Parts: sequence; C-alpha cells; structure tokens
Amino acid sequence: MQKHIARDSYAPGGAVTAVILSASALTVMANATIAPSLPELRAAFSTVPHIDTLAGLVLTMPSLFVILSAAALGWAADRMNRKLVLAACMIVYAAGGASGFLADNLETILGGRAVLGIGVAGTMTIASAYVADFWQGAERERFMGIQAAATNFGGIIFVLIGGFLTGIEWRMPFLLYLVGIPLAVTALAVLPGRAEPTSADFAAEQEQDGAGFPWAVAARVIPLALGLMTIFYILPTRLPFLMTSIGLTRPAVAGVALALVTLFSLPGSLGYGWLRRRLSSEIILAAAFALLGLGLVLISRAQDTVMLFAGVILCGAGFGPMIPNFMSRFLSAVPARQRARGAGLMTATLFGGQFLSPLVSGLVLQHFPLGDCFALFGAMSLAVGAVVGAGTVLSR
Repeated sequence: MQKHIARDSYAPGGAVTAVILSASALTVMANATIAPSLPELRAAFSTVPHIDTLAGLVLTMPSLFVILSAAALGWAADRMNRKLVLAACMIVYAAGGASGFLADNLETILGGRAVLGIGVAGTMTIASAYVADFWQGAERERFMGIQAAATNFGGIIFVLIGGFLTGIEWRMPFLLYLVGIPLAVTALAVLPGRAEPTSADFAAEQEQDGAGFPWAVAARVIPLALGLMTIFYILPTRLPFLMTSIGLTRPAVAGVALALVTLFSLPGSLGYGWLRRRLSSEIILAAAFALLGLGLVLISRAQDTVMLFAGVILCGAGFGPMIPNFMSRFLSAVPARQRARGAGLMTATLFGGQFLSPLVSGLVLQHFPLGDCFALFGAMSLAVGAVVGAGTVLSR
C-alpha cells in the first residue's frame, strides 16, 4: 500500500480537473452512444432467437463486467499508481467499444461490449477515487455534482452524435469509443499517481481506521442505488422501442428524447451542492424518486412527442441529483486508504442496476405491453420515494 504524508491543501489544476471530468463522461458514453441504434441492430439480427432481450443486453453487457471487475480494479488502484491503471482502462475501453464496428455477428459484439465494461469499471472507479482524494466536505459535494453534470453532458453529446451516425449506418456509433485513446495519453501526462491526503483528510482517516469499511452505511445506500438504476435504465433500453410503437421511428428523434433526459438532469447535478446545503440527502432522494416515477408514468401514456418529451424531462430532473447524492453519502464514510475500493463497490452497484434493468423489464414484457411496463417501473419509483420520504419525516 502506498504511504502518504499529510499536506495542508491541494488545488487541482485545470488540466487535472478536465481529465477527471472527461473520464467521468466516458462512463455514460459507454451505453448512451449506441442506444439510438438498438432498433436497427435488432433488425440486422432479426433471425437470432430472443433478439428483443439480446438487443437490450448489447446495451447493458458492459454493466455485467463492471460488476465483475470494479472491486478488483478499485483494490488495484488503492495499491498501485492510479494514473497507470486509469490509462490502461481507457485503452481497454477504446478497444472493446470500437470492436463493434468490425463485428459481423452478435456474439462478437457482445464480447466487445464485455471488454468495454472492464474499461468502464476502472475509468469510473478511479475517477471517483481521485475526486474523493482532491476535494473534501462541502467542496466534495459540490464537485461531485459537477462530475455528474459532466457525465450527463457527455450523454447529451454522444447520444445525439450516436443518433446522427445511426442514420448513416447503425455500426458507425461504435467508432466514438476511440476517444478513450487520446484521453489515456492526456491522463498519463497530467495526473499524479495518487493525491496525497490533506491534514484534515488524514485526521479523518485516522479516526475512521478503527471502524473499518462502513458496511452499515453501504447496507442503507447500496440497495437504493441498485433500485434507482434498475428503474431508470428502462429509458435507454426500452424507450426507442416504445417510440417506434407509437409511430416515432426516426433514430434521430430517439436520440433527442434520450438527450433531453440528460439535459434536464444537469440542473440537479450542477446544483447538488446548493441543494445539499438546504436539504438532507434523504429528502433529496425522496423527491428525486418521485419525479422519476411521475415521468415514467407520463411516458407510459404518451401518444405523441409532446407528452413523451414532457415525461423524459421529468425523468431527467429526478435523476440529476441522485448519483452525486449516493456517491457523496457513501464515499464520505469510507476511509481514505479504501476510497478506490469504496468507489468500486458503488460503481458495481450502479452498473448492476443497468444490467438488471433489461432483464427485469423483459420479464414484465412477457405479461404486459411496453407502455404498462413503463407505468409499473414508474409506480415502483413513486413507492420508493414515498417510503424514503415517510421514513425521513417519522424519524424527526
């Protein structure tokens, strides 16, 4: 394990901050980029058995391998030079993601998506660990909101580009993953191997050492984060198909709808620090689940773009503060020497929900039409929001 001498302060430069934010944007790009191409991919492999489920798994296959590898990569990053592990993961990200452009069968595409997942696991885990290293307290909460906003902004850009490229040829969006290569080179040039803890950080770590890993906090946060992503990810995995069923068949329109989700998540992410100074994390969570649920119910009844876009806007508004809320709540309880492992656990949880989402919705679709599936997911989100909100009020 690396040893560190505590220092009084550290102010990351603009280049370091830009690399961390860009790395964060890569994680959402992993799935958002090809979401608009799912109907075309399904048509290209229409003779493959169970193609409806497999098309959703093409989108979320990286999530399975994030689950399998995030903890191990976090453990490695706590013991090795972090920027070397991060750069290696970005190269793996680029290779696995771009392989779909050359693949001529569904099995090869799924294999490339699995490799992509390993790259995503390391990239998100180490980027989050760097954030926890460089910023503390209220500044950490503020920057985690900015980090989530950068992730969401990347989603807007790449889902729009993905929709545009799908209109040319459905394989074209896979080439966007090559952006990981220049970013890896930049990370090697500007990032430190690992940030040294501040004096306050060091003192907090010493206080936390006797308690070990905060499993009690994990038991409260992890199930909610898993449920969030399972519910939320019906949007990228099923929304293009719902839009096709109501006559909105152009891939670019699906790209716009998914981009609206991320666009309207930006205020909640950017303003998370402001929200957190005024509201408890539990109140923020309850309100966010309620907005997400309302949006999904509205989408379930949509018959035109106006109602559908209104629903995705509500979903985005609800989703915005959730990731920084979970990350800040959990990583603030994790000792500094275990931050990458803590970030790895949270990364695995968030992507675990992404992987479970098409499986759960696939089971629901065996008994209900797609619109009702959206309504059911919305009802679950509303129920979670009500339980969290009621528990917060009763505990006062």
